[in-house]
Amino acid sequence: MGQTFGERIAEMMDAHFVGREFELEYFRQWLANLEERNERILNLFGSTGMGKTYLLGRYARISEELGAVYLSVDIRDAMGRPERLLESLIEQSEEDDRTEDPLLVKCHRLLNGLAEKRRVVLAFDGYEEIGALDHWVRTVFLPGLHENTLVLISGRFPLEGPWKHAPAWKKLIVRLPLQALDYEDIRSYLRRWGIEEETAADSVWLRTLGHPLALSLLTPLPAESPRAAFPPEDKPSGEPLQALLDGWLKEAPSDELRRLLFAASSVHAFHQELLSHVLGEEVPPTRFQSLTDLSFVVRTAAGWQLQELVRETLQRQFRERMPDTSDAYRNRAAEYYKSKLEEGLSSGKDVLREFAEWLRYADNAVLRAHYRHARESRNYTEPLTEENLGEAKEYVRRRLREEKPSKVLCSDPVSGESFRFELGAELGRARLALVPLEELMAAGADSIRLLRSPTGRIVGLFAVIPVCGRTYDWLARAPVSRAYIASLTAEESKRIRESKEDTGIRYVYAMDLAHLEREELRSDLIHALLDPILAGHLLVESPPPHDYFRLGKLSLGFEPLPGAEHSDYGGELAPTYVLDTRREKLRRLLDRLNRGANETPAAIGADEAAPVSSPELTLRERDVAGWLMKGLTNAEIASRLYISEAAVKKHVNSMLSKYGLRNRTELANYFHHNINGGASS
Repeated sequence: MGQTFGERIAEMMDAHFVGREFELEYFRQWLANLEERNERILNLFGSTGMGKTYLLGRYARISEELGAVYLSVDIRDAMGRPERLLESLIEQSEEDDRTEDPLLVKCHRLLNGLAEKRRVVLAFDGYEEIGALDHWVRTVFLPGLHENTLVLISGRFPLEGPWKHAPAWKKLIVRLPLQALDYEDIRSYLRRWGIEEETAADSVWLRTLGHPLALSLLTPLPAESPRAAFPPEDKPSGEPLQALLDGWLKEAPSDELRRLLFAASSVHAFHQELLSHVLGEEVPPTRFQSLTDLSFVVRTAAGWQLQELVRETLQRQFRERMPDTSDAYRNRAAEYYKSKLEEGLSSGKDVLREFAEWLRYADNAVLRAHYRHARESRNYTEPLTEENLGEAKEYVRRRLREEKPSKVLCSDPVSGESFRFELGAELGRARLALVPLEELMAAGADSIRLLRSPTGRIVGLFAVIPVCGRTYDWLARAPVSRAYIASLTAEESKRIRESKEDTGIRYVYAMDLAHLEREELRSDLIHALLDPILAGHLLVESPPPHDYFRLGKLSLGFEPLPGAEHSDYGGELAPTYVLDTRREKLRRLLDRLNRGANETPAAIGADEAAPVSSPELTLRERDVAGWLMKGLTNAEIASRLYISEAAVKKHVNSMLSKYGLRNRTELANYFHHNINGGASS
């Protein structure tokens, strides 16, 4: 006998299900060991299209595999009536009960009879539509269930009110928020559609930010070419994502609330005071509450945030429809964070969070691209001590043994510039192999810190060494740092060697992450650098020679130190970079990093190279063309624009193709005579 339509559909859904390994295994272990846990309610929540119903379908399969009974009710079908919910469960129980007892009594008897024989999983989907029926479910229905029952409550919002505040309910509930899929999930999904190219995965990742429904909407129909469904990010097909945004905005029908949403999309995290500043008027508490009640608004340590894809889709629409207002909102947000930053620096307050938020408005694409993908991190650091030294050594051995190639992908939401860095395994090993833990620990308290995950596992290692009399001799002979010491003048060397107090100089000896591709770990790394920057130090660092590190240093204001190059990593010469933020130099750095939320690097250097104004070119191609006309090499242009040489080459080739020219000389001459030159003649 052949398959039914239902069996075929289930098989195809399984074949294209990716990610959610943690959520699946968590449920499996909980159900398998239900009697060992006190909790009986799993609250699954996430914004529209995050895959909640899809995941419940997988939970049903797992329940069947483990011999449990799985019953489900879509709350929307109950239409606010308890009897409809009860009738659905009684029908699914497949038990023959012809008594005249009330529906509630009959339902409890049937469900509890099943639970006495085997575990029962009871799933409520679409719980955001529960309305007044919530009180009945909580006070009448659930209390009568057998303890061998696991209840799944799925909806756009987490359970609130009495669910959260009553001690008894708090002990029964585990909350499981659904996050976006990661890059490898995207790769796996596309492979199942026969698409192997990394460029396609890059495009889909940057366009969907891992949102499951957005990914599904971009899926090609059988008759379509799969590659046609996934165009590059700079040529997006906006209809699927616009349809998704329209679905979200149904929760915010009023013009006032949508205006608040546009303002909220201009910032990463917000609160009532910030939105009032961005809008230029006071936001009443009731309107702010209406905003934070939306399903795609989540509370974080930094404040409230729009779900990533919602924020970016709104932001893009806002820029297209109201560019001047969008610019004004971004500029006000940058002004707000700058004022908080200056206020904190003057009073000696910790302004690390304000600095990190303000860098989202920096005038270079690398920083904006990095912070576009920055994730909240629950990791924490601790100093290296005798007690954890053995664990730290094992971390280094494991990293050297298991290091794999990694790829970092990000893009600037303002210019659309993409950055793709591939780092070989030998690059990570080369730096970590030169980290002598015991010697670094002797450099002083807090010189080397371990980064731990919430479970306590070491996932990173940061070594920032004070350069002073106590550490001078070691730094002078240690690989990597010795190049910096050798570059000092005799007077500078003598002053440091004889110093008894803090010189204000810090050598960044190691910045290692177990998984460079993980966005929250990269956020931890940048924060580890922001701390000494804000503390007002002269920072010195010599990372391996690679565009990822070079652009990262340049974007934060570091400058190459002539005469301090070395080959301690093996192969290509590695430069040494310095950044001085002592005294008034910190404020000069802040001014240099952010000269206006909407200026591009080319616009800032307009007195040196006027960008070409041809409408046929993208924003970044115009920037490259401006410097090309000045005769700069690809490497020099890359340095000016904070992009890789490969990116410059790509833009040059694109312009050659557009104008049918053979080389960069012909291209520069074309711009001189036909565009800029022609405009001035």
